[in-house]
Amino acid sequence: MSRLSKVRLRLSGALMFAANLVGYLTGFIFTIFITRRLSEEEFGVWALIGSFIMYSLMPFNLVSSWISRDAARGKKVLFSAAVLFALLTPVSLIIYFVIAIGSATAVNYDPWTLILGVIILIPYILLTLGMAIQSGYAPQTIGIAGIFFEVSKVIMAFYLVVILRMGLIGAFITLSIAYLIQATLLLQRSKLLFQKQVNKELIAKWLRGTPISTVRIVNDVLAGTDIVLMSIVTGQAIVAGYWQAAVAASALVTSSTALMAGLSPRLISGGSQKDLDKVFDFTMMLMIPMLFGFMVLSGDILWVMRPAYSSVWIAACFLALAGIIRIFGNFGEATVSGMDKFDQRDEVTMKEFLKSRIFTLNILNLVITVIYVISITFYLLVFRGLSLAEIVIGIAEINLLFAVIRSAINLNLMRSFTKLRLNLRNLPHYLIASTLMITVIYIVRAKIGRLPAGAIEATSWILVLITTGALTYGVTLYILSKDFRIFLKEVKSFIANMSLSL
Repeated sequence: MSRLSKVRLRLSGALMFAANLVGYLTGFIFTIFITRRLSEEEFGVWALIGSFIMYSLMPFNLVSSWISRDAARGKKVLFSAAVLFALLTPVSLIIYFVIAIGSATAVNYDPWTLILGVIILIPYILLTLGMAIQSGYAPQTIGIAGIFFEVSKVIMAFYLVVILRMGLIGAFITLSIAYLIQATLLLQRSKLLFQKQVNKELIAKWLRGTPISTVRIVNDVLAGTDIVLMSIVTGQAIVAGYWQAAVAASALVTSSTALMAGLSPRLISGGSQKDLDKVFDFTMMLMIPMLFGFMVLSGDILWVMRPAYSSVWIAACFLALAGIIRIFGNFGEATVSGMDKFDQRDEVTMKEFLKSRIFTLNILNLVITVIYVISITFYLLVFRGLSLAEIVIGIAEINLLFAVIRSAINLNLMRSFTKLRLNLRNLPHYLIASTLMITVIYIVRAKIGRLPAGAIEATSWILVLITTGALTYGVTLYILSKDFRIFLKEVKSFIANMSLSL
């Protein structure tokens, strides 16, 4: 692998991360619009509709990963995938309507409002198609499209939710249009994989892989069931609002998973230990300071969203830590999946699917998730008399415990199935720089005192703290790490070469 290719791999991760960071910041502004204009119960309903959409996408997610793997190999998948998605769309819509109508009674909310959420699902189906192709073919494109999505979302939310005060309906329309914009960009960038002929062999291959995908999809659906269980067991949607606030705040840290977006496609197409080292080191370089900084600022971030939500800052910290631990496990999962070559041929038997390492990985993850859901259900039944904040914090603790278990298993599978290993050589540098960073942030934060109640004023102070922390971390790491200095030179050289080529 050439040095330029290595830089490209790491920069594709950087672009994805930059897009996700921009997405988080603009998404945070969007969340403030929503949380400040919607009641706590309405915000809970908003979160529930997100879960309903996740359930409704199950038919597409059964085949998406196989489409992505073939797109990573450069196969002409666009038209065949579009035809398959069109056939699956009625099933998706039926799933949404059944779940929405059934849940309306459980949470004692207007069923027509929940049904109207389907206007978000329809463009999201197109987005899922575009994501399936581009995640394998050109992952950096997802980041670029994500920026357009986030910016358009904020502009429309400001007009519909803040100015016109359209509430939940305005939020629905905002997301629907923004998802359509993002989907259009991704599909337009997928034109090179278009072939005006349905490849029946490819579709048959993707469908043969559904037993493996079913295990993974059931796992993903169960993992997102916690928010639904909270509302159903307690009989109120408001608890989902507090949980979603903690999740939204911690997304600043968990968004760092985007840094490894290019790893799996690279391993599928012939990557090696050097590729893993580059991506893992870059991920650690940015992930660790984000976690440290969030631990200091979590309460302030939740305060900006809505002062009442600051009561679950501990839950947000647990979720952020769980997200980071889960990312370690994701490296193990991406390595096992990327190094499994069983599906390189179009003619793959069901037996080969079931004997694959990916299937083993999915089965183990499903078992862990089932135990997680059972644990949460037991906790809610026993302790549903606790306050909203106590319920949310308790579930976040359970989430953290199972993140540790899942990551330990995935990393063990990585050691058992592959020769690739995680390189922790530069970790001490990142820990030292992060520790100094949060020390400076803590001192500056103490000088500021109590944040103002206004969202704009409070956000301004948080941005000052983030900027101070980023500068402290960057300067410290530049002094400590030779690899960081080399990386900055690589970036400069890459940008210069790109400018000359243009």
